Amino acid sequence: MGIEKRSRLALAVLFAASIGFLAATEALSAAVDQGKPEEFVVSFNALEVQLDPHHSIYSAEAQLFTATYEGLFTYNPSSLEPVRASCSSYTRSQDGRTYTFYIRDNAAWSDGSPLVAKDFADAWMRALSPATKADYAAFFDVIAGARDYRLGKNHDPASVGISVIADKVLQVKLVTKTDYFTRLLSHHSFSPIHPSLLLARDWSKNFPFPVNGPYRFQSMDSSGALLVKNEHYWDSSSVAIPRIRVVFSDDDSDVTRRFNNGEVHWLAGAMDLKALQDQGAVQVNPMFGTHYWFFDCRDKPWSDPDVRRALALLLPWKDLRSRDNYLIPADTLVLPFEGYQDAKGIQDSDTAQAQSLLAKAGYPEGKGLPAISILTPDGDDAKRVAALMQTAWSTLPGLKVDVKLIPAAHYFESVRSGPGKTDYTLALTTWIGDFADPLAFLQMWSSDSNLNDAGLADGEYDAMLAAAAAKDGSDRLATLAKAETRLLAGAAVLPIYHSVAVNILDNDFIQGWYGNALDIHPFKYFAFGERKIRPNVAFAR
Repeated sequence: MGIEKRSRLALAVLFAASIGFLAATEALSAAVDQGKPEEFVVSFNALEVQLDPHHSIYSAEAQLFTATYEGLFTYNPSSLEPVRASCSSYTRSQDGRTYTFYIRDNAAWSDGSPLVAKDFADAWMRALSPATKADYAAFFDVIAGARDYRLGKNHDPASVGISVIADKVLQVKLVTKTDYFTRLLSHHSFSPIHPSLLLARDWSKNFPFPVNGPYRFQSMDSSGALLVKNEHYWDSSSVAIPRIRVVFSDDDSDVTRRFNNGEVHWLAGAMDLKALQDQGAVQVNPMFGTHYWFFDCRDKPWSDPDVRRALALLLPWKDLRSRDNYLIPADTLVLPFEGYQDAKGIQDSDTAQAQSLLAKAGYPEGKGLPAISILTPDGDDAKRVAALMQTAWSTLPGLKVDVKLIPAAHYFESVRSGPGKTDYTLALTTWIGDFADPLAFLQMWSSDSNLNDAGLADGEYDAMLAAAAAKDGSDRLATLAKAETRLLAGAAVLPIYHSVAVNILDNDFIQGWYGNALDIHPFKYFAFGERKIRPNVAFAR
């Protein structure tokens, strides 16, 4: 799931302003028997869906993929612990480096053809191919030989520790013992791909194509999609809802009206909290996500950590991260959790140190620095932060600082196209961890990661990640915390706040939906329960 691309940049601010009201609102408890609808309807922000899991980075896509794809493991909807999915069982060698997975005998594609170990092996090797340029290819680096193969240092597929032992048996050899491996396998980039799509460049021409999840695609256009129950899914008897209808819309008023009318069951994108009739339907929880700015680190002087840190130390951090604007201000990239609390980021301004670093880098008082272009979506909070940055940096003699506004609907496309095309020095994004581990945030900044939009190249940082990979437990987490501290000290990334997941649904009526830190909710577990009586709404019986 990775990059959070929903148009919710101001949502945390809106919620912060509304929290007192929401806390005082009591959910209505009376229920009526509505029968069980045949169709579940969810609304996401407008999105041109990437159907190929090797090139998908949007959170809404990750949610859709919980319906259509299934890897060896999937997420427990509440705890996020890995649950055996396409594999019925597995063994692990005594040294923890070799896993043998047994594919379910009744696992099949939606066209009825059997799901076999080769489908996984071929899909994973496709993700590792340098020609594919899969966004999450670095996630496979835990597998022996995978990193050298994806970087083109070794062109022999046999050098990668992925082997088909039998039709239904897949064996994977790791570089080292990796305790979080089964957790990692829950991510959609480890899904199998139907053989008919392995060489396809435009998947839309094959639509609807075979999938192996609990649902299959029936139709899709720019306004939405219809998914229907996959009768060939190995656990189809456990899938309670026959159809899922997806609405793509940025119209807050319209989708909220449709929710109020009972036409939409879950608002996961656009929403209007003030117009919501049932305030008890607002589901809020902290999530494993961070909203941050990052530098384009490819060229001088921004490739120099002293220059980046100097500029960061000139910023008014208490104003930038004000609790008047954010529920969870962030000075670290990774949301701290038990066992991982030692990473340190920049917390305060320090003009004296900033000037010293600028002089050391050859830019005394900032003289000689090229113009700074701050790329920002056209939203109130993003513009507020960009203005504070512009004011702080404009105090340096002769330094020109521009703020470049991009419509929110096109902003992340501009960021992903890279600074070479969009011409920015600093850009804004939000990242949601793809699995519950600090590496979900830290690996993307490695020099060879396809997700490294900043173009950061720090050999010592890379070495620290490699050192962490050879360790277990608290020693591993401590090493990752040191790596994060180095990343933050060099100011390639400037965290602002940790994300809050805000969803709207009646979780009495929609069973199997649980708030969690990844804001991922597998559709397989959804079922209709009993609907609450909403204010001013009378349901016909």
